[in-house]
Amino acid sequence: MQENEFAISICVPSFKKNDDVVYYQLIFTEHHQRCSFSVDYRYSHLKLLHESLQTLKASLPKFPPTNWWRSTNDNEELLEERRIQLDYFFKNLFQCQEVCKSLIMKNFILKSQCLYLKKVEKQQRHILKKERQAQAVPSLNKQKSKSQLTTPICGPAEDPIEDPRERSRSWEFKLSQKKSQQVYEKSSNQISNLSFGGVPIFKGILLRFK
Repeated sequence: MQENEFAISICVPSFKKNDDVVYYQLIFTEHHQRCSFSVDYRYSHLKLLHESLQTLKASLPKFPPTNWWRSTNDNEELLEERRIQLDYFFKNLFQCQEVCKSLIMKNFILKSQCLYLKKVEKQQRHILKKERQAQAVPSLNKQKSKSQLTTPICGPAEDPIEDPRERSRSWEFKLSQKKSQQVYEKSSNQISNLSFGGVPIFKGILLRFK
């Protein structure tokens, strides 16, 4: 057995079906750091990897062939058979030294790591969004309860004052009294600044200009 330059192994333990699309779970295990991550791939993507590795002219493990005469995705037995064949392919792939040294395999592993990190980041954003929404609901309920406890302010039409003596001391009476005084002062100014025959009259006194 040739030395595995990556010190990594890949297995295909399961698959999942989403509508008419089937994804095979690839688990990448790094033996030195004892860590692993998983990425879901379609059969067509893995077939492209196999076709790229064939350019190395190396002795590769058998890759599951395409079924041209029947649909694999509609048959659970065929899906399981393909999964077993994919698992065998990846478990024996690193026995080939050309594969271990190839940029094709390095790029595939790096790409898989990036896909995994993006998936984790998306999950973390989703969890953070849910936590913020959960924190926002009590705040809204608290603000709503405060608004219900606030005493409403009566407007002019809703003023409960009925006694005329009390109304004279109310803000409505003072406001109307102030408006009446402003109208009276405005009218007085207009009367005081009247003119007679082109000669201005001020407070009833006729002013003649030299």
